[in-house]
Formats: sequence, structure tokens, C-alpha cells
Amino acid sequence: MSLVRPVTRRDIKRPALRSALGIAAALAVCTPGSGCGAARREQLARESQRFDCRGRRASYVATHHLGGDELGVQIDCADAGPRIKRWRTDKSGTRLEDARGLTPGEFDKVWQEIDGTGWTYLHDCGNGTGGKHDPIYVFDIKDDQHQASFQCQSQSMPYPYNDIVDPLDLAAQVGRRQLGDDEPAEMKAREHKDKQR
Repeated sequence: MSLVRPVTRRDIKRPALRSALGIAAALAVCTPGSGCGAARREQLARESQRFDCRGRRASYVATHHLGGDELGVQIDCADAGPRIKRWRTDKSGTRLEDARGLTPGEFDKVWQEIDGTGWTYLHDCGNGTGGKHDPIYVFDIKDDQHQASFQCQSQSMPYPYNDIVDPLDLAAQVGRRQLGDDEPAEMKAREHKDKQR
């Protein structure tokens, strides 16, 4: 009598089993000498590894930004596995947001860049442009051992704060379209009026 039951169509619909079966199938196909590149085999091996979340989360929120009244990007892994979320609120209060899952390797790569800033020792910046109308960036970063919140008012992020914003922005944009329309309605109306002349 066998204790292992056969895989059914219903099992394939379960996301965890489907991804595990997909990785196993890809690893079986990508064997040495089968024509798969080393990079592909390494990627498959990385993605099949267990992921240790350790309660990691990193985010920034920029208020009074040129791109909207509020912009934000966050990576986390505690609620829905490794993912990245971005949002934008325009001057009229309309909020647009999207989220996508990250592979453990993608998450760890972004986290490594952020962790390299020494975020546990960062405080409010003193080297931003600090202009009256400059956007205010608020950072919130944590893991299972530390938590830090700090801010910086600047037109563009100075070092090392840019090493938090840049990897988050880059990861949020990969394979994505721009979030919303960054051209204000009054500019569109003016452009339309100019074209009619």
C-alpha cells in the first residue's frame, strides 16, 4: 500500500504546490548538459531556497512631491511573502496603488542594498536641501532586531538616504508602467487648447 497519493488537477490549483511543482519540473529539465545556462540554473536554485523573512520591512513616503501629494514604496514579507507595494496620491486625493510579489532573491537583493546604508544608525538628515517647498521623505525600516524611523526634506535625496530610495524605486518600476498620470489636468487642458488654435 502506497502512502503517497497521486498529484491531481486540484493540487495544481494550489499556488504553493503549483510553484513547488514548477520549480521541481524546471530543475528536472535544467540538468547539466541539457542546454540550460548556468545563470538559469543558479536562478532556479535561488528561488527554490527557503526564505527567512525575519520581519523585514522598508518604506519611504514622500509628501508634497512634484509627482503627487504623496508617493510611497514599501517592501515587506510578513503578511503575503516577499512583495513590493507602491502608491501615489494626487493633489485631489485620488490614491493609486499596486503591489507585486518578489522572488526571495529579488527581495534579498533590495534588502542588502538598504542594509548597506547602516539604516539602524541613521537619523533625520542634515544635508538635504531643506527648502520650504521641498518634499519631505519619511523612512520606516525594521527587521527582527532593530527598527528606525527618520526623515529628510530635500529635492533629491543626499547620501546615504538615496541608497534607500533608489533600490526601492528601481524594484517598484521593474516590469511596470508608470503609476497614474503625472501630468496635471490643467496642463492637459492648456495643451489641448493650444492644439485647437
